[in-house]
Amino acid sequence: MRMTRNKLALFILSLGSAATAHGLGLGPMETYSGLNEPFVARIALTDAKNADFDTLEVVLGDSAQFERAGINRTADALNLRFTLVRPGSAAPYISVTTQDPVKEPFLNFLVNVDWASGRLVREYTVLLDPPTYDPNRGLAPAAA
Repeated sequence: MRMTRNKLALFILSLGSAATAHGLGLGPMETYSGLNEPFVARIALTDAKNADFDTLEVVLGDSAQFERAGINRTADALNLRFTLVRPGSAAPYISVTTQDPVKEPFLNFLVNVDWASGRLVREYTVLLDPPTYDPNRGLAPAAA
């Protein structure tokens, strides 16, 4: 019985430490632009603490990280700009933008996030559709 109680206590302690081990994370990316437009997207920040924001730095992954991941570092990826946005009442996010239009329909890149207590690298892949894509455009109306 004593051994079981010790195991139970150890289990409860491990649950508590696992809960505190979770830190800042990157959620899904929402894209708001199409092909041949300047890129505009948001990446959700999860479990971010106020203290994290003081030291948070978000950049494109470096060439060594791209090479290890087996991803080509394209010109479109090199033009990406990352900005941390902390709206008053809404959840914080990372704004991902380009000044110039993205010419390739497929964008694959690594986001590198550094802060005082950690580092995170995550891959994102986006398929950009033409902004005016309409599968019915150009089809002749059916004859009566």
